[in-house]
Amino acid sequence: MKLMMPELPTTGKWLPTVPGLEFYHDSGYFYNEIPISYRVSEVIQTKAERDWFDKSRIGVFGEDKQVELLLAIERGIKTHEWFNHKVRGRSYDPTPYQDICDHLAANPIWDNWEVVASEYAMFDPRRNIAGTCDLILRHKTERDRYAVADIKTKGCALGKSGNPIIPNKKNYSAQLGGYINLLNLTWPQLKVEDCFVIYASELMSQIHKDRAGNNKYFWLDCLDTYEGCRKAFFKEMEDI
Repeated sequence: MKLMMPELPTTGKWLPTVPGLEFYHDSGYFYNEIPISYRVSEVIQTKAERDWFDKSRIGVFGEDKQVELLLAIERGIKTHEWFNHKVRGRSYDPTPYQDICDHLAANPIWDNWEVVASEYAMFDPRRNIAGTCDLILRHKTERDRYAVADIKTKGCALGKSGNPIIPNKKNYSAQLGGYINLLNLTWPQLKVEDCFVIYASELMSQIHKDRAGNNKYFWLDCLDTYEGCRKAFFKEMEDI
């Protein structure tokens, strides 16, 4: 299969969608009505991680773990839906997560970056992998500079000083690398050398940074991490 993309527009804010690529919640991704075998979300996880998620979701590890996971999923879905509507000028009621949404909207990243695509589905035709990136961003002054970004929601937490913090941060290099890879395949003419994880809770929102206060994620490292996960995933598929 080969992607047949339209020309990249020289004017206008939004990236065109990939023609023929569709996603259905019940049955997954399809390209020109042909099912796509894999998703980025499964390629970057080990079998043990995928099994843990599936078992937690159906309550194998107890009701408390199940409820905690299902609430986190609901919180993420409603926040993502709200932001996806917001950047399109639409309204959406994210109750009871409006505070999270308000903090997300107030994040300083929007001073320098604008959204050019949200919930953007992409496809690797060679390896038959698809995925949906939360946000594709373009720098407001350096107009040839693009980024991928992923929104992560969290519950409330306070640090030892009493100030709000984002608890239990994880490393999302593989996920960001997967989106960069797909975006490079979809629009090779774009310069994609920035990537962000944007955390939001009922108390605050911040970019995931390292201990020095810089953005935690470097695009080449993310690509390397994703490619390593992808290699391990297909090796695992051979062994099944």
